[in-house]
Formats: sequence, C-alpha cells, structure tokens
Amino acid sequence: MIKKVRFEEIADIFTGVRVKRYQKDKGKGLVTKQRILKKTYSENSSKLDWEEEEVSKINEKFFSRKNDIVILLAGSKVSKIEEEGIIIPMYYAIVRVKEGYDVDFIFHLLKSDIFPRELHKIEEGTTLKIIKTTHLKSIELPVPDIETQRNYGKLFNLMDKRINLNLELADLEKQIEKSIINEMLLEEK
Repeated sequence: MIKKVRFEEIADIFTGVRVKRYQKDKGKGLVTKQRILKKTYSENSSKLDWEEEEVSKINEKFFSRKNDIVILLAGSKVSKIEEEGIIIPMYYAIVRVKEGYDVDFIFHLLKSDIFPRELHKIEEGTTLKIIKTTHLKSIELPVPDIETQRNYGKLFNLMDKRINLNLELADLEKQIEKSIINEMLLEEK
C-alpha cells in the first residue's frame, strides 16, 4: 500500500553552510584545507566536483555522510553522495533519510517525474527558480512499505549501473571508430 508522507517525516532536511563565512583570514581558529562541493551532474547523479579551500572550523553536520542526498536549490538537481567529509554549501539542501525508509528508493523517487511536479508548486522567483527548504519539507511524496522500497531501490540501482555501463560502452565504441578511421587514413599515405 502506498501512502502520502510529508518529506520532513522521511528525512532531516536542511540547507548547507555559507562557506564564505569560514574561509581564510576570518581569525576564528584553526584554518585547514577542506573539500567543498562545487557541482553535481544530472546525467550522472553520483558524480561530484569539489575543490579544496582553506576554512576555519565548520559544524560537522555540514560535512557529507555516506548516502546523503543533495538537492540544488536553484534548479532542483538531485544527487546522492557516497563520499564522506565534503562540505555542502548553502545553495544545496542536504537530505538525510530517516530510519524506516530506504535511501535508494527515496533517491530514485526524488529523481523521478513526481518530485519535480511537486517542486514546481513551491518554487519561487520568475527567471531563476529558488526552492526554500521550509517549503521542501512540506512536499507530500507517495511512499510504499519499507520492503517494497528496498526491492525497488535495488532494482533502480541496478538499472542505473546498466545505463552507466552502456554509456561507457558507447564512448569506447566511438573511440574505437575514431581509432580505426585514423589508422586507415594513415596507412594510405
């Protein structure tokens, strides 16, 4: 059975940290190099770009944990983080799925067409759409029982792996094609 559940019941949701406040020369204690999230990608939702920067001490809750989900607040791009210890900046919402819900299922639900439809109802702004975490928490999502979530979460992960492998295969075949053409043309000279 599927029931509608408010997003805040499924996960702890909060905005990342304003990193500029903690960068060099702030005189607020020990300054260390830390990895800071710079970009996520929609075509490969587990790929991240980060940069190392010097910052003073930041609350641990703003560092990524395995299985965190991040949502770009301007654009609603959803990514799952596998790596721990990356600082999540303020233009992302951090989603930490609560016990009793399957992280993989919730992640795929957020990547589905259902989530953007619900987001569209709460986005603010004319040109640049912005999502407020307070509104994000109030979204109602259709969620089945935990066993169904786990089964579908596993299925969707396998499908994503297959898609990524097929994309890699297509890239390799393009490289082979270029290599064959280049080799053929060089032999004729």
